[in-house]
Amino acid sequence: MTFSQIYKDIRTRLSLPILFLMETFTYWMRLCRYNASINTDADIRKMQYTLLRENHTIEKGMSIRNTRRGFGQAKVTALIQRLRRYNRMYGSQDKSFLVYPLSTIKAYIAYQHQDKVDIPEIEKLYATLCNEANISSNTIVLPAGIERVLATNLQKEAVGNFSSLLYSRHSIRYFKDEIPSKDLLEQALILSSRTPSACNRQAWHTHIYFGEDSHELLRMQDGCKGFCEDIHCCIVVTADMKGFLGHEPFQCYIDGGLYAQNLINALHYVGLGAIPLSCGFLSKKLYKIQEKINIPKNEVMIVIIGTGVMLDEMKIAISTRKSISSTNTYH
Repeated sequence: MTFSQIYKDIRTRLSLPILFLMETFTYWMRLCRYNASINTDADIRKMQYTLLRENHTIEKGMSIRNTRRGFGQAKVTALIQRLRRYNRMYGSQDKSFLVYPLSTIKAYIAYQHQDKVDIPEIEKLYATLCNEANISSNTIVLPAGIERVLATNLQKEAVGNFSSLLYSRHSIRYFKDEIPSKDLLEQALILSSRTPSACNRQAWHTHIYFGEDSHELLRMQDGCKGFCEDIHCCIVVTADMKGFLGHEPFQCYIDGGLYAQNLINALHYVGLGAIPLSCGFLSKKLYKIQEKINIPKNEVMIVIIGTGVMLDEMKIAISTRKSISSTNTYH
């Protein structure tokens, strides 16, 4: 073999690893600049996103089946203090952002009153924030907190038109003490197989766990404290890295995410409740989970979907959505 042939062979062998290294470095640079954990409050969008995350923790607490009496007071206090900081820093830019978390706090106060829990310090802080933001509590009327729904109503709306399916879908956090039938699960899986994928490769996979295996998985996931024992079936959606080429290193997450959303809607359509639970963790934690639940290393975890048979009546988080004027840009 000539020198030029050896050089060409080495260059061919190293081209993709070098490309992946460059992609890793580029992504690292973007993470260091844009990740919300870095200089969080120095950027209005980072602060808004993290405040919405903290706000949802309060909504989630109100929506679980057996809410601890007087729960969440420290978290609500911390949320109000950060909202006051937001108002001082960015109130002149986007004061309207405050209305949704204020609505959640107002609903939380009402929730505690119904449970006959006195929280005068939180009420005082809430009033102070409203005063500082020049927002009257009487004008805070956005849907927030929780509402009670009937499973029969959700199931009826799910099989209507596409709009009613989307508007009737909610994250369900507790279920009947029974395993959903494989027939219903497979109906949802078949519907989800209609998901578009890059060049029709369909590189998604699902791994389904029942009973104690489901509970153990959720304990490792650690994002559903207070209700993981109420979820008796989990579907892990993954995407196979072997299905994608050198120029598309992130396509597995896109195809897997598309499939996961269709599966969530399909579960709702066939009459089951569902809740997506994050797999957005560091690799060390994900690898540990994958090894424990026997998912091959060539598959990346996209999301864990808790699913099951809905109770006749449930509490759900309302979770107000942003206006499309704040999320869309016409070009």
